[in-house]
Amino acid sequence: MLVDAINLVKEFKQQASSVKGDIGTRVSQKLDEVLNKNAGFGVLSDVDRVLQGQKVKNLELDSTLVAKFKFAPTTSVDVERTFSNFKYILNDRRKNFTVDNL
Repeated sequence: MLVDAINLVKEFKQQASSVKGDIGTRVSQKLDEVLNKNAGFGVLSDVDRVLQGQKVKNLELDSTLVAKFKFAPTTSVDVERTFSNFKYILNDRRKNFTVDNL
């Protein structure tokens, strides 16, 4: 569910920011960069707040669509395709890869 996925990201963000040292700082900064570049995550976060009963200003979605986001996937097809390709790197089929299709 969308609420669970958004909460997972929020928990990871909180835990990453609590890690001390250079690695914790870099992970937090990278996570912030990725989330800021992804405008869709901001919309999903707003929808998540609406689903939890909070008011959100400037939400550009129709109220009938908000309820349909409850079961929206939070990964994109590109991410799933990338992980599908990565699993073959450690497999015997890795010899099929060339520089062009990696």
